[in-house]
Amino acid sequence: METINDAAALDLPVPAVPFAPRGIAWLRASVARFSTGADHDRRRALAVAALATVDPAALRRRAAELAGSRPPDLIAVEVLAEALGVTGSAEAVAAVARAYHPHLPSGPDTDAAVAELVAGCGEAWDEPTAARIGLLVQACAATAGLAGAALRRPEADADAAVAAALRDDPPVRITRRVRDGRTVLVDISALPFGSGPHACPGQPHAVAIAAGIVEGSPR
Repeated sequence: METINDAAALDLPVPAVPFAPRGIAWLRASVARFSTGADHDRRRALAVAALATVDPAALRRRAAELAGSRPPDLIAVEVLAEALGVTGSAEAVAAVARAYHPHLPSGPDTDAAVAELVAGCGEAWDEPTAARIGLLVQACAATAGLAGAALRRPEADADAAVAAALRDDPPVRITRRVRDGRTVLVDISALPFGSGPHACPGQPHAVAIAAGIVEGSPR
């Protein structure tokens, strides 16, 4: 598959995903991450609205409190889930994260994990629920990856360590777009939070959680 290094490519549409009424296929088809056009705009607005209720400074403090007690991916999920009012296990989010992208394998266990998280959001299989689950999945994968990279940095200051990790070891390096009818890989190493319509709406929240984990961890 072709890899391109062009920020303008991030304005291209994402690969389409089929709709399903339940399971991981439902989640993929209901979040902004894998949507284009009006569907994307509507679903992104739901994620932005959910994040607007969450104070990044509070996330940072809570992440620092939990740091060292369990792996960064579980801390990132637990902190954000608390703030969003979502119950359900961090392990379920981790299971979904491992199969979130359409090119990754999934199965009945993944579908069961999605069902657990839907129940933790109030049982509604709708777009607001998908938006909150999608935010947790991103926290589990990208935010935890950022925290892990920052923990490996020599910088003593948490903010400096996170900034250096974003510069030198970003957790997300590749994304997918459709150009001329073909799926292509887009190198976003220099844009760890993306740009264009799909730019990450949770950048301050992700940075806050990662910095909190670094602050609270023995180094």
